[in-house]
Amino acid sequence: MDGAEFDRVGFDGAGSEGAGFDEAWAGAPAAVRRCLELAHQSLAGGGLAVGAVLVDGAGQVRAEGRNRAYDGPGGPDPLQGTPLAHAELNALAQVRTGCDLGRLTLWSTQQPCAMCRAAAEFTGVGAVRHLAPDPWALAAERGGPGPAGASDEWLVAANLLFLQSVLDSADAEHPTVRRNRELEPETSALLLPGRPPGAGAAELLRPLWPALGRAAAARRARLAAG
Repeated sequence: MDGAEFDRVGFDGAGSEGAGFDEAWAGAPAAVRRCLELAHQSLAGGGLAVGAVLVDGAGQVRAEGRNRAYDGPGGPDPLQGTPLAHAELNALAQVRTGCDLGRLTLWSTQQPCAMCRAAAEFTGVGAVRHLAPDPWALAAERGGPGPAGASDEWLVAANLLFLQSVLDSADAEHPTVRRNRELEPETSALLLPGRPPGAGAAELLRPLWPALGRAAAARRARLAAG
């Protein structure tokens, strides 16, 4: 493939509002589950909740990373504590030179920024997928909300983790949180100051599943109405 293919993907089966969380979680691709788990790790650690993985053609995770830009020194990622320590770059940094990245797909919870998109293209990643638009980019007017009708529970879940991490590290009047109350009202309504992160992504999202379904449906209706 000449250059990376970029897309946001939905999962109609996994996102069915009538399905229970455990069924939906088990039915989601491994890349989706792992990205959300990594984002949750950043949330629990006080960082920015973004996770990314590289998967092969069989869907097996070959490398992974989470946002560590706000982590202290001494972690496993060489970029940790620097403005370059985005989840996607940390995942790419786990791959040795000579690996055929054209056979791999880079997944991220959020739409990659210009820096990460450029890195994916430069290194020859075969395709790039994301679960949700980037709330920071939306607030800064550097991105769009995605195609109408393409949203689902995983999109809301990814953005809930992201916005919750900003709320936890700053406050409700942080520009990203404040602006997304207008741009992503369905997700923003689920934010809770001081929400315990739980032991993992599944543990946090399971009790929220009905609310995530309602938020996803309301978001689809809003975007469809234009």
